[in-house]
Amino acid sequence: MVIVGAFILPHGSMILDPKKKGLPKEAKDLHKAMIDATQAIEKLKPDLIFMTSPHGIALSNDFGICLNKGALASCEWENDYQDYTVKIDIDQEISNKLLDYLLEKETAVTGIAAYTPGVEINLRWGDAVPLWFLRKISSKPKYVLLSQPLRRHDQTEELIPETLCLGNDLRLFFEKLEKNVVIIISADMGHTHDKDGPYGFSEDAAPFDALMEEWAGSLDSKLLIKKAVPKLNEALCCGYIGFVMLQGMLEKKKLKPEVTSRSAPTYYGMMVAKYL
Repeated sequence: MVIVGAFILPHGSMILDPKKKGLPKEAKDLHKAMIDATQAIEKLKPDLIFMTSPHGIALSNDFGICLNKGALASCEWENDYQDYTVKIDIDQEISNKLLDYLLEKETAVTGIAAYTPGVEINLRWGDAVPLWFLRKISSKPKYVLLSQPLRRHDQTEELIPETLCLGNDLRLFFEKLEKNVVIIISADMGHTHDKDGPYGFSEDAAPFDALMEEWAGSLDSKLLIKKAVPKLNEALCCGYIGFVMLQGMLEKKKLKPEVTSRSAPTYYGMMVAKYL
């Protein structure tokens, strides 16, 4: 089988409940786009879903592959959304094979087993929000989870070449499996849209998000790397390394891109995109 589809999905908990009082219209639109993405994934009948998040259990230097048997994920954010939880099964066999494969490629990657591989790992919003939308996929896929290193914060530009290479290696690995594989990039965009937000305001945030929308709809690497990098220090995009990984995965595949929603309903931007 092959990689049958890929998706960029945001992880802001505010998109979970469209009926929540005082919710911005943009968040409701993002919720609808997430439902649309879920329906698209349902039609693909995935056996395996690979997901990477910038907010998993992060190592300082290496990417991390989760080796636990499953995960319990909570969407709780600032003492809210505690009722939004989801449980998934992790494909331990494929996760271990992927780890061995990437180590042979001399990738900066390490296996992560929380507590012991025979129990479930506890995860938070970066994984939990996309997973909650996918909780009722009828094909009951198993998952492979990849965390991103902490050095993505201060060594982003240096991380780009190896992340592009990692994306291509992931593509080669998954396309050899006899399974339908769906790729999910859990990612938000610029975090400096609001002067009252935790990171303050930057004039680069809105142009950066617009640039990422243009990239997502074209997969033009020049937009992602040459034009976006100068704005990163001001825009503060948690999803950028995930975008670079997706670029490496999809450059040699013929998938049709479509951005279905993009806005900044809070201090950070969010986008839903699909590649079919």
